[in-house]
Amino acid sequence: MNYNDALKTVELVILSGEVPLIIGESGIGKTSLVRQLCMEKEYHLITIDANLLKEGEIGGLPTVYDKEYIIDGERISKKSTIYATHHKLIEIDEILSDDSGKEVLLFIDELNRCEHAVQQELMNLILNREINGYELSEKVHVVAAMNPSNKYDNFETTDYQVVDMDTAQEDRFVWIEMDSDFKGWLRWAMSSGKVDETVIEFLSTFPEYLHTPDSKESIKATPRSWERVSKSYKVYLSRKSVVPQEIFYNVVKGNVGVSIAQDFISFINNVKEPILKAKDILENDVLTYEIKEIIKNESHSRLYIIAKNCLTYLEDKKDRSKSIEVFASLIKEYPKDLRFGVMKEIKSDHSKELYEEILDSEVFIEAFFDIYS
Repeated sequence: MNYNDALKTVELVILSGEVPLIIGESGIGKTSLVRQLCMEKEYHLITIDANLLKEGEIGGLPTVYDKEYIIDGERISKKSTIYATHHKLIEIDEILSDDSGKEVLLFIDELNRCEHAVQQELMNLILNREINGYELSEKVHVVAAMNPSNKYDNFETTDYQVVDMDTAQEDRFVWIEMDSDFKGWLRWAMSSGKVDETVIEFLSTFPEYLHTPDSKESIKATPRSWERVSKSYKVYLSRKSVVPQEIFYNVVKGNVGVSIAQDFISFINNVKEPILKAKDILENDVLTYEIKEIIKNESHSRLYIIAKNCLTYLEDKKDRSKSIEVFASLIKEYPKDLRFGVMKEIKSDHSKELYEEILDSEVFIEAFFDIYS
């Protein structure tokens, strides 16, 4: 399923009191999904990376001590064992003890990339909500994630070094198979992801480059690797006078592979004009003639990015009635097929308040009915 569907599914599973298990290729956004869920639901996120744990670490090392009992008036000493509590579990208790009422989401990542003994310890915590005397509070929700094993349907060609769970353990989870999703990634990239617009424009032109698990190259592009490219590109632009493009090319190549890196470098060398900024469009009282002329010569991918940037800008703007009219005039200049696509996404991807305010614009309604004329 795509990112948005997976997000809603994970939320529903948590509300039902079960444990969702997110399965997907490395770098497609499993961790980003969990972070977004925590932001939306105001959960405090605690992450445990299973592949970094050693046997006995999450369960705690045992300490043997003498414990005295009084039985029939006689003092008797017996050996007892207590276990140290992992610092992540101590952190959960500290969060829950501050009386804020905030709930915790415990995210167990890379569940099948650890030793079998570690996996067994984590299973106690995930499924039984207890380990060596430590019990998870009812205010703690658990989500697990892992890379796919090649024994699973649709993942026969994957080559991750994993430790498979047995059938009984697998049956205790609600499985959520997550695919790379270009539209979902694009929404994230243009909002909280803060991905550079040139990277977004490139991938809007070549969406097949976002995730290339079947590539013959040793380095494969993933949504996570493009986030790294974006960060590097911003640094490169700020140091362009002292950093040769060949050096930046090496960085891109190390993230997404040789062939895609060559296409990306060629793309940035041929970008003549920066994309119109939402503020430059919407801060005017009307859609200017100059902007209309620019719109006429823009590609579909650049027009789409402009519209999405404008909608994000409108979401954050308090007094936006005039800006909405300018936006409606902007959309009216778009090709009909693209205009219709953007209009549909306003309802699905943006707040109900913004959608209803835009529907109050006569210019927007005219632009909608003009599609069918």
